[in-house]
Amino acid sequence: MYLISRNSNDEKLKRHYQVYCKILLKVLKEAKKLYYDTKIKKSNKKHKATWEIIKKLTNNHYSHIDIQELMIDSKHLKDPYNIADAFNDYFSSIVDNLNMNKVNYKNNNAKVFTTQYYLEQNYAHPTTPLFIKTFSTKEISSVIKALKTKNSHGFDEISDKLLEVSATDICSPLTHICNKSILSGIFPDHRKFSIVKPIYKKGNKMNPTKYRPISLLTSFSKVFEKALYIRVTEHLNTNNLLVGN
Repeated sequence: MYLISRNSNDEKLKRHYQVYCKILLKVLKEAKKLYYDTKIKKSNKKHKATWEIIKKLTNNHYSHIDIQELMIDSKHLKDPYNIADAFNDYFSSIVDNLNMNKVNYKNNNAKVFTTQYYLEQNYAHPTTPLFIKTFSTKEISSVIKALKTKNSHGFDEISDKLLEVSATDICSPLTHICNKSILSGIFPDHRKFSIVKPIYKKGNKMNPTKYRPISLLTSFSKVFEKALYIRVTEHLNTNNLLVGN
């Protein structure tokens, strides 16, 4: 009888503990909300205070890569601007070299790689013109939900995680912007910008060739890109335009 009674008391204590934990979480949530509301109201710069709170809650901070010096052609670079220019020159040269190799390869195989020859060989009849339909808020919402909830962000400091949290409020205007871009055939210039960061691979840290670049795009750009990808893929699959090797 003693064991049964003790087990019964343990179960009651456990239930009480779980109930009070839920109550405590609600109290803490309301207390935090009140604290942040008060902080914003008392601030002279409410927009700045709001963004500081958002960054704090999402742990959204730039992760600076500490590259203090580089060696370029026997020149010892320590100034941050010179280091940034050196990385920009190196990463740009990689693209130029790839394009040059591509051109040389095409010149050596001109008949095979001309666009006209490719189309003539694979398509006997004209294909259906690409017509991109406008997006619905439901589609844009699905795209936002499919994003990886990362804290990294582009120059606008809006992360995928923050975008997902605010999806209910921002989905409608974002859908309007995407549709406006489709109908006008114009993609906003400031959405084309990205933060390029050098990521160390291995070897001599003073050698720029030992780094690889990553581009941090804005969340809005990624949403539009993924939504447009869905439309183009639909067109390609419907018209059987994806040719296997």
